[in-house]
Amino acid sequence: MTLRLRRRHESPDIVDALRDIADGLRSGLSLRQAIIRTAGSAGSPLAPAAAALAAGRPIVPSLRAAAAHHQGDTAISSALCILAVHAEAGGDPLPAVKALAERLTRRKAARAEARALTTQARLGARALLLLTPAFLLLVVASDPRGIVRWLGEPRTRAAVGIGLVLQGLGAVWMGAIVRSAIGRPTRFGGVPLLRAIRAILAGRTRPVIDEEVADAAETMAFALDAGLAPSAALATVAPYARGEFGNALQRASADIVGASHQAVGNALTRLDGMGAERFATAYESAMTLGVPLAPALRSLADELRDRSSITLAEDIRRASVRVLVPLGLLVLPAFVLACLVPLFVGGLEGISG
Repeated sequence: MTLRLRRRHESPDIVDALRDIADGLRSGLSLRQAIIRTAGSAGSPLAPAAAALAAGRPIVPSLRAAAAHHQGDTAISSALCILAVHAEAGGDPLPAVKALAERLTRRKAARAEARALTTQARLGARALLLLTPAFLLLVVASDPRGIVRWLGEPRTRAAVGIGLVLQGLGAVWMGAIVRSAIGRPTRFGGVPLLRAIRAILAGRTRPVIDEEVADAAETMAFALDAGLAPSAALATVAPYARGEFGNALQRASADIVGASHQAVGNALTRLDGMGAERFATAYESAMTLGVPLAPALRSLADELRDRSSITLAEDIRRASVRVLVPLGLLVLPAFVLACLVPLFVGGLEGISG
């Protein structure tokens, strides 16, 4: 009861759902029965699939439709896709469910660590930016008439206005540095000139294509474990892969004829990043030399995620140094103009008269 109440107040967790499915499979339930039983709690990520299965619909189309419904969440869509593949293959889904839950647990822990690092960077930037507003609020609270005198004097009013403008520019600059460090895309990131200016002022944005390759490679490895051929596994996983890499996989899947592997290499060699090239090389080796593809894809996914974690930590450390530039050029001068100059002018006026 306590677990169910806790889940109602948290976001849906696919790892807990997979563990419940594994428990149901161990107890002798079929995959359909285990999914229906797991999705009984409110907010379950498997609720759409469970409703269709409870209505008597076929299990494979129901799971694929639910995966398409959760396409924005890579973990849920890939888990549902893998369940659908194993249901279609007719094998024992328990080993895949257990392995997938373990891998998603490690992925969740890595994302929590990355989120902690990015939160630290954001809080550090915000703490620096609160210096001027906090001082102004202190002055307003302690001496409301004094702030009125500040704004009534043209010189101090101009100093406060310029200081607030510099403070706003510093906030924008520091925010751009933090967003570049954590790899968050911007609305105008595709414009070459703006991208170049952003790279100079805030640093290069960390590409996300390697993360897309890692997610697709891991999902495809589970599909291969279900007994699918490499071309069939690619066609199954491609609709649920995300981003630029997912679009390239979909084009490659549409161009594949029989056991041909040239379409994969042609589609992926146009992408930036080492991950896409290595994915194409692993697929080509499996098709031409008979090398097992699933272990190579899992190794690729693990390596890309480890490298992404290291790169994120390095970018955040660089961001902590880069924010010193707008701090010295904009934020500290803003504090002097908006806070110290009016106090100095007010003090001189008090002394003079």
